[in-house]
Amino acid sequence: MQRGCRCWSHRHRLRCRCKGAGMARSAALLLCAQFLSLAGAQPPLLTLDPPWTPLFEGQMVTLTCGTPDEHVPTVWRIDGKSRRNRASRLQHYLWSTGRSSFQCQRPGSEFSLPIELSVSDDSVVLQAPVQPVLEGDALVLRCRGWRDRRLSSASFFHNGVLLRGGGQEGNLLLAPAQRHHSGRYHCTVHTFLRTVESKPNEVIVHELFSVPELSVDGPRDPPEGSALTLACVTRGSPLRPRVALRHLFYRDGVVVAGPQGSPQHLLRALALPDSGSYACEARAEAANVQKRSAPVTITVRRVPVAGATLAAQPPGAQVAAGESLVLSCAVAAGTGPLVFSWHRQGQAQPLAQGPRYELPVARPEDGGRYFCRATDGVTAATSPQLHVTVVVPVAGATVRVAGTEVAVTEVAGTEGERLNLSCAVQAGTAPVAFAWLRDGQEVGEGPILPLGTLGLGHAGAYQCVATNQLGARRAFQVLSPSVALSVTRRGRGQWRGQGKGCVDVAPG
Repeated sequence: MQRGCRCWSHRHRLRCRCKGAGMARSAALLLCAQFLSLAGAQPPLLTLDPPWTPLFEGQMVTLTCGTPDEHVPTVWRIDGKSRRNRASRLQHYLWSTGRSSFQCQRPGSEFSLPIELSVSDDSVVLQAPVQPVLEGDALVLRCRGWRDRRLSSASFFHNGVLLRGGGQEGNLLLAPAQRHHSGRYHCTVHTFLRTVESKPNEVIVHELFSVPELSVDGPRDPPEGSALTLACVTRGSPLRPRVALRHLFYRDGVVVAGPQGSPQHLLRALALPDSGSYACEARAEAANVQKRSAPVTITVRRVPVAGATLAAQPPGAQVAAGESLVLSCAVAAGTGPLVFSWHRQGQAQPLAQGPRYELPVARPEDGGRYFCRATDGVTAATSPQLHVTVVVPVAGATVRVAGTEVAVTEVAGTEGERLNLSCAVQAGTAPVAFAWLRDGQEVGEGPILPLGTLGLGHAGAYQCVATNQLGARRAFQVLSPSVALSVTRRGRGQWRGQGKGCVDVAPG
């Protein structure tokens, strides 16, 4: 072979020699290294045929190290003495009574777990599997005569107690094996002359996996609304580490999750009904083994209601009459279900329920102090009061002669007379501000414009501007109709007002 690697066993170690150069040689060395790491990953499985203990003196057994029918250099260790063989299978005769121990080693691996075998010269023996028995396995016990002679009838005893039903053709089947099947077994055979009893054989049924423990990631009295993770924790047996398990989770004896491969169960948002006694179960379905954990009590605690706040839209709870106002109630803490109620200062009965309260068409009488209350049935919180203001925009501004009740559009006066104008609105929430214009120029403020003694310079077109506000950024204005003021010189007569609303001012 031009390139590649050749591996062989030398002094219990696997050695490799690679030919070639460059990348080909490097790749070959890498493959050899991977092979060595895989080979040494775990010890080989040593099996025995026939797979029973004790066996009889003079019997032949076949030992197989790992995969059978492979011509792999193998080191055998029998009763502490080592020998080499070119194959992974070895035949061995049992010539001495007592206990024998067997181990094997393949290239690059550790020694296998030992097999302990008893060799007997008794006339009747009770045989058990030589390989470890785990929960869920089919446990077969055999009552055999000298040189593996099958006995037609045999009685089996467990810890000295006769097992009813006995065995058929000298065999006793216990399936699936359980931990309580562990103990000392012996068998008896009845002949015409006497009853022969075997020596006891200690049988151990190892657990396939430990009884699960329910682990709680967090407090066992979590607050409502929080998340909680439950974990079903088990430990597998090193005798059979790769066992597929299915997990179930129970609350008060009722399945709430599973069966599932994942050993975890997440409770995303806890509610009061999630309180209860929890347990988990692990199942090895292939072996028909299932175990349940001890219960764990989880009590979901209610979070007291606190920090009730009230918000308004529009902000500030100030609206113009006819507009809509929406109030919202929220809490900083507290778990549901929550009940919200709306209240107004001075009213005994609640206005409404729910987290929102809406005034679709606000009216002036809707103004006042509002607050909300939230309760979970046990605890409650009340929000601070919010003052709602409903402003009526100013409307219907008119100009009058001070001291009269009639709105005017024209006023005729004589030089030297005294005259004051007043402004009034038909609607508008106080405070209302007034400004006066003459021929478009501002000449005064306030609801009354004192002209005093008339002069020719007072003639012109007068208007008043009425203003009120909604908060600091919104104002309403209304402009009165124009009022024409004419002034005639004294002694030359007076102008006569033409049209409705004209007022002659008598000399004063």
